[in-house]
Amino acid sequence: MSSHSACVLAVDDNATIRRAIAMRLSSKGYQVVTAEDGPQALAALERQPFDLMLLDLQMPGMRGDEVLQTVRKQYSDTQLPVIMLTGSEEKQDINRTLELGANDYVVKPGDLPILLARIHTQLALKAAADKLREHEQYPLSMTPPPLGMTAPPLPIGEIVPEAPVTHRRDWSKLRRHSDTFLYDHLPITCLTLNTNLQVLLANRFGLETFGYAADEVQDHHVLDGYAQQDQAKAQELFTTALAEPDRLHFWEIRRRRKNGELLWVRETARIMGSGQDAIILLTCEDIDEAYKLSERLNYHSSHDELTGLANRKVLEDRLRRVLESAQSEDSRHALAIIDIDQFRIINDTCGHAAGDELLRQIARILLTVIRKRDTLARIGGDDFALLIEDCPLPEATTALEAARAAVEGFEFEWEDRDYRVSLSIGLVALTNACDSVAGALSMADTACYAAKEVGRNRVHVYQPDDFRMVSRHGQMRWATRINDALLENRFELCLQSIVPIQQDAPGDHYEILIRMRDERGQLVMPNEFLPAAERYNLAGRIDRWVVSNAFEWLRTNPRLLDRLHVCAINLSGQSFGSEELLAFILQRMGTYRIPPGKLCFEVTETAAVADIVQAGRFMQTLKARGCLFALDDFGSGFSSFGYLKNLPVDILKIDGSFVRGIANDMVDLAMVKSVNEIGHLMGMRTVAEFVEDEHVLGLLREAGVDYAQGYAIGRPILLSEFAQKTLR
Repeated sequence: MSSHSACVLAVDDNATIRRAIAMRLSSKGYQVVTAEDGPQALAALERQPFDLMLLDLQMPGMRGDEVLQTVRKQYSDTQLPVIMLTGSEEKQDINRTLELGANDYVVKPGDLPILLARIHTQLALKAAADKLREHEQYPLSMTPPPLGMTAPPLPIGEIVPEAPVTHRRDWSKLRRHSDTFLYDHLPITCLTLNTNLQVLLANRFGLETFGYAADEVQDHHVLDGYAQQDQAKAQELFTTALAEPDRLHFWEIRRRRKNGELLWVRETARIMGSGQDAIILLTCEDIDEAYKLSERLNYHSSHDELTGLANRKVLEDRLRRVLESAQSEDSRHALAIIDIDQFRIINDTCGHAAGDELLRQIARILLTVIRKRDTLARIGGDDFALLIEDCPLPEATTALEAARAAVEGFEFEWEDRDYRVSLSIGLVALTNACDSVAGALSMADTACYAAKEVGRNRVHVYQPDDFRMVSRHGQMRWATRINDALLENRFELCLQSIVPIQQDAPGDHYEILIRMRDERGQLVMPNEFLPAAERYNLAGRIDRWVVSNAFEWLRTNPRLLDRLHVCAINLSGQSFGSEELLAFILQRMGTYRIPPGKLCFEVTETAAVADIVQAGRFMQTLKARGCLFALDDFGSGFSSFGYLKNLPVDILKIDGSFVRGIANDMVDLAMVKSVNEIGHLMGMRTVAEFVEDEHVLGLLREAGVDYAQGYAIGRPILLSEFAQKTLR
């Protein structure tokens, strides 16, 4: 059965998802009928036959599993395959639907290639099962009914029985008819096995995929085709399938090509017949690229991209577990914050590339001197954290002294020059006195600043009076500098254009960016002062300054406001969701009379999912006024895929770390395409950040991304310069 003849019934109470499924599947040649609830779906089944059903699990009124139970009273799982659409990976719900007769499931919003592959697999299984029933009903000497002739569906409540196996099949004859029996032309691997797991039939596509000739597969044991280390697992899976013949069986496993290359596949097994005449119908779906992409996504969700170390999220998760252990078991652990003393000098003098390389080399040195069981993480900028488990404080101090000495003896080479660096390390014992992750990090951070204050290049163990000492010696000068800049109005706003790359759009679209002038008039970039603003609870004041000044600039430039399509304004993670900021924005919108539809507030995915309920309330209030929301750096954490459907987001901004590499890294390109597909499936527009050349721009256009932002489009420009340039 080809996609051009397959008719799919898509059932979902979400109109956006129904439209997206219909549009995407229709573009692939499928005929699609949609229904918004269970009764509509059952009525559609009464009117016409379908080849496959996509069924939402969580629907108001008649749930998806109730619909499934009714459907299975009429159609078996090979007569009408059903793929469940579920909003979460909740195993209990998924297992229940599979037990009720679902063929497979996809977690929404999902990935279009995965959904298409699942549909393709189930249609191939259905086609093979139809052919098997045809052979059972019509012996090889008889003529089957013409292709395309199908019996009308029975009324709900009557089930078409599976044809019983009444005679031992003549496998030599079946082999001669294998092109008909297993659809050699289907682009999916199909195998037929006996109960001894010998391969009886293999289709042409499968042979070509794995590089074998027919006589190298037929009558051979199926386990020979798996990765050696997975053969025992495969044997166990087939044993389970034979013991439970009344349901479909799924698993993911590695198969081996003839040339030795390993390939991840998703296999579906169905037992046909019984006793000695039973056979196993097996299909193999190539998921190698998707599996590796998933591994890459999982890696990025837990690792720092630059150094390969654990990221802050992993550190905090493990620290939380360790603190629980310290509370309940009175165990001994330690936490250290590690700061590179000379990092700012090297980064400013030699450039960001040198700074990045220094961070990588320091990470490698630290890994050589710590225990393998301990967690070393990069938590931001030039700061590392080390979680030392089951270790008394004196031993932890000794270990960190060794790390400090190793870096002290290291010379960083860059462009024929050598630089000496050192570490300031703050250490705190994690006892039952530490009651929170934030508190433990704060104490270690304070001890690190104390180490810097008393001379740098040392390990300082946290003492209760460190806070007073740090304050007394001026370690909060960043807070003072930011406060002074706010009082003296030394912040400046820039904008960077965002342009459509699929089709022209009216008006200007840009993102507002902030800069700071220091005491000498030098420009300070946001990556230098915003972390300090977050640390000292000043980010909210900066947010309010940006909102007020951006609104004021738009009001005083009515011609620019008239031609404006969308103005994007960033909100910090610290103040996003707060009632105070929400009230401030609403008040300023009323005062400056800026059309809400021209405003888009950007927030990072990490901030958005930190408190999903509060974030949703904040966003819904502003969206009710007509404002838009963009999720910034999407894909950098991958923690919010499951939450995305619960956030009223209009625009997804694809993280620039992936966009940069799409010209040279197929995985990065696949990740960009995946995020773009998810956004479009949810009815969102997509923006690619850090677009730095025409080649990348062309690839993004081919991938279907809606907008682009970056140096290839335009560099940031001061608001005053933009106004002068645009209005002259």
